[in-house]
Amino acid sequence: MKHYIDIKMLGDTEISLGFIWQKVYAQLHLALVDIKDKNDQVPVGFSFPYYNKAFPLGDTLRIFSSSQKDVEALHIDDRLQNLLDYINIGTIKEVPVNINIHVTFGRRQFKTNPERLARRYAKRHDVGLEEALRVYKEMKADETKLPFINIKSFSTGQHLRLFIEKCASEREQIGKFNTFGLSKTTTVPWF
Repeated sequence: MKHYIDIKMLGDTEISLGFIWQKVYAQLHLALVDIKDKNDQVPVGFSFPYYNKAFPLGDTLRIFSSSQKDVEALHIDDRLQNLLDYINIGTIKEVPVNINIHVTFGRRQFKTNPERLARRYAKRHDVGLEEALRVYKEMKADETKLPFINIKSFSTGQHLRLFIEKCASEREQIGKFNTFGLSKTTTVPWF
């Protein structure tokens, strides 16, 4: 990763950081969808410089790419035009050369609904719902304190939480990202 740009969220008492994150992330997700390849991968990845293992994700989104052209292809200023009262968009900069720490930011999904899992189990194993519910009766919904962004799927209309997990990497791993700017294998510089 050679280039990056920061977007700082300006939450206040009237507008929460979570709400701003939701709106910014939705627009950037659409921008990534516009530049995805045939494998639904993009050359642009996201980082959260003030990431903590709890909500919220901090107030800054850092967007990385190996090419300045790829960052420009997102048309960030145009995409986020309606949010300029709530964010500051930096300029595209070069990643400092002395960065030795790399991390991944990946989506983490949890099995959070025993009833949904029981319905799925019943369908897959050709058993009744009551029997499947007994299998999952003792299961408690996974709870997490990982930071997340509330998003709405434009394709299904569903609301969901995009849980984001940061993992350290022993070395830089070059690759691509999904259309949420995340990858469990491709690293971004950590600074």
